Amino acid sequence: MGNYLTCGQAAKKLRVSISTLKRWVGEPDLGINELRNRNGWRLFSEEDLGHLRDYKRQIKRGGKRFADITLIPINAQNHDRSQTSPPNIKAIA
Repeated sequence: MGNYLTCGQAAKKLRVSISTLKRWVGEPDLGINELRNRNGWRLFSEEDLGHLRDYKRQIKRGGKRFADITLIPINAQNHDRSQTSPPNIKAIA
């Protein structure tokens, strides 16, 4: 095997958290190879790091992205706050 980095090493090089790196790796468009060592740890090549650096730049340029399903439209005119408050908390009108 050539020179490969673990998740922690790759995250440190990219200056992101391990959880962020793992989330990015789930993106199908990145083209990251699924390579693991005998212990089952995910390994990243320099080519993979290049793809991840490009992805990081893309995110910084475009701002934070949200999936369509995470955004819930609220009609401000018909929105009644008293209905959405938890039972023990008073709504502020």
